[in-house]
Amino acid sequence: MVPLDVLGVSAGIGQYQPVVLLKHEDRILPIMVGLAEADAIQGALTNRDLGRPMTHDLICNLLAGLRGQVTAVVIYKLEENTFYAHLDLEQRSASGQVEQILKIDSRPSDGIAIALRVNCPIYAAVEVMNEASTDAQSILGMGSEGEEGEESDEDEGDEEEDEGPESDFDA
Repeated sequence: MVPLDVLGVSAGIGQYQPVVLLKHEDRILPIMVGLAEADAIQGALTNRDLGRPMTHDLICNLLAGLRGQVTAVVIYKLEENTFYAHLDLEQRSASGQVEQILKIDSRPSDGIAIALRVNCPIYAAVEVMNEASTDAQSILGMGSEGEEGEESDEDEGDEEEDEGPESDFDA
């Protein structure tokens, strides 16, 4: 398993399907997600407070009430262009002892939205990264030293430029 960082949500070039971008070292794992999940991920990334719990907040609240803690989200398989994930959970007794360790099936997008809310790590299987990730420079449009190219308009894939489409999911 390799650890992933969530870079953000992008509308994608010429696409209406949002894409969450996950990064490990110099590789990017793009995963298409639904509009509601993109909004939930973006809301967690920006610490947006809507004044009431939304679905992923409710899940986190339920888990906390049941003394459950999400310890990791794992994207473990890619089959027929569909990613599979699970939440790793620990349920503790009132005294704090681990009573159960559970793996709960999840869509990667829901797992990511929850992981961002509870601040737990996100992992991907090496096989998933080998099959579905791409070089970060090709997606982010970064130069060889990671500098932002300010001299041209061709930097639409640049991390700062991606923030424009991300705001589309703040509605």
